Amino acid sequence: MTATVFLKPGRLRAGVRRHPWVYGNSIERVEGEYRDGDVVTVRAPDGRFVGHAFVNDRSRLRLRLVSFDRDAAPDPGLLRARVRDAVALRHDVLGLPARADAYRVVHSEGDGLPGLIVDRYGPALALSCSTLGLHQRLDVVLDALEEALAPACILEQPLPEGVRAAEGLPEPRGVLRGALPAEDPVVTVDELSFVAPLRGGQKTGLFLDQRENARLVAAHAAGRRVLDACCYVGTFALAAARAGATRVQAFDSSPEAVEQARANAARNGVADRVEVERGSLHKELRARLDRGERYDLVVLDPPKFAAAARDVDRARKGYFDANQLALKLLAPGGLLFTFSCSHHVDEALFDEVLREASTRAEVDLRVIARLGAGADHPTDLHCPEGRYLKGLALQRRGGGRP
Repeated sequence: MTATVFLKPGRLRAGVRRHPWVYGNSIERVEGEYRDGDVVTVRAPDGRFVGHAFVNDRSRLRLRLVSFDRDAAPDPGLLRARVRDAVALRHDVLGLPARADAYRVVHSEGDGLPGLIVDRYGPALALSCSTLGLHQRLDVVLDALEEALAPACILEQPLPEGVRAAEGLPEPRGVLRGALPAEDPVVTVDELSFVAPLRGGQKTGLFLDQRENARLVAAHAAGRRVLDACCYVGTFALAAARAGATRVQAFDSSPEAVEQARANAARNGVADRVEVERGSLHKELRARLDRGERYDLVVLDPPKFAAAARDVDRARKGYFDANQLALKLLAPGGLLFTFSCSHHVDEALFDEVLREASTRAEVDLRVIARLGAGADHPTDLHCPEGRYLKGLALQRRGGGRP
């Protein structure tokens, strides 16, 4: 018999009732027995049905609500249907296979599969799962992925150690289905080719969430001097060079990323126009400023500065310093594409940091666009925390005294 979890009244207020995350302090009582990872029925204090959830006493997120339909518990049939629905969005609605053979197939709560991330890289799928209940049912998901996409292999990527331990998850098993290709696959995204570093890349290989933002950068790059800070494998730098930028410079702190970015520049025929160096973010920006360098377009896409809520103050300073330096490097009329992928730094805080940075840099800015992850990274309307990637396209206003 399924255990029943009763929520406190405050957890059912308008605007929160369908949020898929439930912390332990929102639970009033539990009736029945369960094991971590089981499906439980969730009810209001008066017994009204709320939803079905995976339960995990080890996790800060005690419940992960999967379904709000009384007749749709997260059984194998529902999980397979959710995978099919996720694939249909990418193929039938977004038409991604016509533009790329690398894209996100499943994006956690946005696709009704909490904690599950699946990226496609040509013949391979790279997967990570941070929810114990779903991890225990992973074979059902793998069957559905094989049926829908027929990949040559499905690879489980490691989670951050803190996440794995906090959720009580097993060690990653590497190749789950099929066989890993002898070499990392070469994939195409908007006519640019990249090697997908499945064996040692960050997260699940490439930062596919920046696809649409790279297209926007390319649309503004012709005839401009471009700096791509924290370039990783060179997505923004290559897009700018292909679009006609007069000069593209890029840097990253990882020697592996620098090597990959250079190789990708050669692969796409722009090695003569893309200069990639190794350098840490703040030190490199200061050095370029001291040398008197100026750019017409700067991309600032640093790694996550806040892995947890306790890191927010440190992250705030990191974003402030980096953006202040980037703004000082920006020529009048120039464009700054600046991003935060820190879940704990929300849009309001990021805006505040940028206002402070522009004030300190004595630069006047106007907002050209608000940016986020591409449409293959959908978010649940009731879970705004899923909108982890935040960005702004800003222009430094030109002109001065008449």
